Amino acid sequence: MRVGFIGLGEAGHIYAAATAAAGHDVTGFDPAAPTTPDGVRRLDTAAEVIAASDLAVVLTGASLSGRIAADGAPHLAPGAIWADFTTASPGVMKEAEARVESAGGRFADVAVLGPVPTKGAATETMVSGSAAAEVAAFLASLGADVETVDGPAGEATSRKLLRSVMMKSLATTVVEALEAGRAAGCEEWVHAQIAAQLSGDADAKIERYVSGSRKHAVRRAHEMESVVEHLGELGVAAEMSAASGRVLRRLAAEGTA
Repeated sequence: MRVGFIGLGEAGHIYAAATAAAGHDVTGFDPAAPTTPDGVRRLDTAAEVIAASDLAVVLTGASLSGRIAADGAPHLAPGAIWADFTTASPGVMKEAEARVESAGGRFADVAVLGPVPTKGAATETMVSGSAAAEVAAFLASLGADVETVDGPAGEATSRKLLRSVMMKSLATTVVEALEAGRAAGCEEWVHAQIAAQLSGDADAKIERYVSGSRKHAVRRAHEMESVVEHLGELGVAAEMSAASGRVLRRLAAEGTA
C-alpha cells in the first residue's frame, strides 16, 4: 500500500519508519523535521504526498489539522483514505471528515492513547470514522492494540479528550505534589502516599472519590485553601490545588442549591 505521512516529527518519524519496515511504499513531507526515516521518500510538498497515497496520515500539531485537510483533500485520489492522528477537537475532526468525503475520500479519526516514543507504532489507539475498519487493520498490522468506535469522526477524539481530563490532570497533580514534598523536605514520603493511592481497588476508590467529594465538599474546599496557602509559603506554584478548591466550592454550591 502507498502510505504518505504529513509530519515527520517524533511520532511521525516512528510511524513512518514502522510502515516502511512493514513493506509499504512510504512517502513523507515535513518542512522542519531534520531527518527522514529509513525507507521513506521525502517529497517537496504535502500535496505531492497526498496525491501519491492510498492512505494519507496526518501527524502534525493539532492546530494545523483543519488547514491541512482544507488544502490537501482536493489532492486525494478517489477512494483514498485520510487518517488524522492529531489531537484536534471533535468539531475539527468532523469538519475534516466532511472535506475529505466531499473530495471523494474516506476519513479516520485516530486517537493515540499512549506514549509513542515508548511503545512505537504498537501504541494503543482508538479509531472512528468512515474508514475506521481499514485504518484499524493497518495499525493492527504494525502491532497496535486498536479499538474501533462506531460513529463518525470525532468519536474517537472525544473519548481520548475525556480520558485526558483524568490522565493529564492526575499527572500534573502528581508533579505539583512532588514539588511541594521536595520543598518541604519529605518528597519520598509524598511519593509513597501517591503510590498507595494509585494501587488497590480502583472501582471502590472511584466511588469514594465521587461520593466523598460531594458529601464533604465544604470541608474539603476549606482544606484546599490551606493547601494553597501552605504551598505559597513553600514557594511552590499551586495551580492544581487551587483548581481543586474551585471544583469543591462548586460542588458545595450545587449541594445546597
